[in-house]
Amino acid sequence: MNIALIYSNHHIRLVSLMVGLLLSSLTVAAQFEHKLFSSNMIVEGKLHYGFIYAQHLEMELFNAHFPSFEFTIQQITYGKHKWERDYNYPLIGVTFLYSALGNSPSLGQSYALMPFINFPLFKKKDLMFGFRLALGLGYLTKPFDRINNYKNLAIGSHFNAAVNLLIEARYRINYFLTVTSGISLQHFSNGSLKLPNYGLNVPLLNVGVALRPFKANQNIDDRFYAPTDPYEAIIYKTLEFNIGGLVGYKNMQAVFGQNFIVFHLFENTFFRISKKSKVGFGLDFSYDPSQLKILEQNGTPVHNNLSIIRPGINGAYQLVMSKVGFIFNMGCYLGGKEKSNGPLYEKFAFQYNFSKDFFATIMLKVHWGRADYIGWGLGYKFDVKYGKKTIR
Repeated sequence: MNIALIYSNHHIRLVSLMVGLLLSSLTVAAQFEHKLFSSNMIVEGKLHYGFIYAQHLEMELFNAHFPSFEFTIQQITYGKHKWERDYNYPLIGVTFLYSALGNSPSLGQSYALMPFINFPLFKKKDLMFGFRLALGLGYLTKPFDRINNYKNLAIGSHFNAAVNLLIEARYRINYFLTVTSGISLQHFSNGSLKLPNYGLNVPLLNVGVALRPFKANQNIDDRFYAPTDPYEAIIYKTLEFNIGGLVGYKNMQAVFGQNFIVFHLFENTFFRISKKSKVGFGLDFSYDPSQLKILEQNGTPVHNNLSIIRPGINGAYQLVMSKVGFIFNMGCYLGGKEKSNGPLYEKFAFQYNFSKDFFATIMLKVHWGRADYIGWGLGYKFDVKYGKKTIR
């Protein structure tokens, strides 16, 4: 009797365990199905056709017209975060781009994996015009080699930054199917981390087809946000100050036989003009030891290494997306002994505010479209109130 009872209890526990596992599996499956069902996911394929723009005379030998292929996984935002509503519910996702680059024996093939955000510029019923910004990692199979591939002055490394700017029209045929067409610019560059680095610029025309395999979750509604942030209507006007420093790296083995560390200090002052935008001005100082080699090569004597410090003043614009900022500066040098790059410069920076007061940043410095260096750094930000209280 006791043996039967023990067996019965064991059997009951085994059945209970199996039922529990089954219910847990169904729950996980249901949650996965719900997430998949409510993800607003879209898959898309694009066919591109374009050419390599020869921004330097040495690039003329790569003249060719060729196709490229793109596969994208993206999601329609629905207001989960406040910035999504501010930007009219953009598309976000990741895209993979492949091109044979005209089957050039010197360039090889290119691959790029790029996260992106597609901002709607105009929406009306089933038609949308948008601007897509994609930034990620590119891989080129045949970089410069002074013995085996000396003709490729465009790219000096396998891995590069990949940037894609796209303006497109999207027309929804039905709930599941959308056709697209647009024009884009694909750019590859290593930011002078390794020379040579003329960069590759590829203008492209494209057509595409997008498929939405799942219906949206009908319980997902637009979020409600107050027209102003708490206490925003009664605060003083403010100035925002961003102060930071960056360190860059330039691999110039192919030119000078050595590498250089670049130092860059900056300050940006911003006025907020909308929920999306800030404008202002900036001041920066850069110290690039490779300029000593350039001056030496040109026969210009340098009696003080600090004479190559280049102060600059610039106009600044910041596009704000929650904790992320995209900052664009265009400026003019105020001094510096080495002047081969000319008096003007541009900076493009990605800034992430990981706390109220501190941020991390990545910056690309450019002279009229030619990358000078990439810098990584940290900074401190603070606000200063001014003027009288205002009603917004």
